[in-house]
Amino acid sequence: MKFLLITFLMISPCKMNAEEIEIVALRKLYYEAATSKASSIKLTSMLTKVNEQSKALLICYKGAAQMMEAKYAFSPITKFSKFNKGKVAIEKAILKDPKQIEIRFIRFSIQTNLPFFLGYNEAIKTDKEMLINSINKIEDDNLKQNIVNYLLTSKYCTSDEIKRIKNWQKT
Repeated sequence: MKFLLITFLMISPCKMNAEEIEIVALRKLYYEAATSKASSIKLTSMLTKVNEQSKALLICYKGAAQMMEAKYAFSPITKFSKFNKGKVAIEKAILKDPKQIEIRFIRFSIQTNLPFFLGYNEAIKTDKEMLINSINKIEDDNLKQNIVNYLLTSKYCTSDEIKRIKNWQKT
């Protein structure tokens, strides 16, 4: 019995580290996919087993990957189909875990980069407010830095909001 307990305790931290590495790898590919079709393909392949029972964050990344696929698709019909699948997945992820800051960040970054005519921009203001109000609560340094950098360069932040972000960045 002691052997099983010791084995479990030794394996548990390794599993948590593997999950963290996976999320960091997904983040990296997500950012690269904006300018690299190869990264988009790799991101999609990493998420093939994600389904509705998966964690909300993984569902959201899968939706983002589908939207990235739309960017690189040739046919307008394929583009629109992949865009809609991605949108549905992201919204399901938000319904599943509405307070998850990284999901809100993904949706904000997508909505602020899409053409206005697609009509997927209704949550920009609420997501931005949630991100700004949560910066000082984010414990994941990598995620926090990504959000801060994005907000500081976003044309959607006012000068007062940028000052608030910079003040939190100093602390």
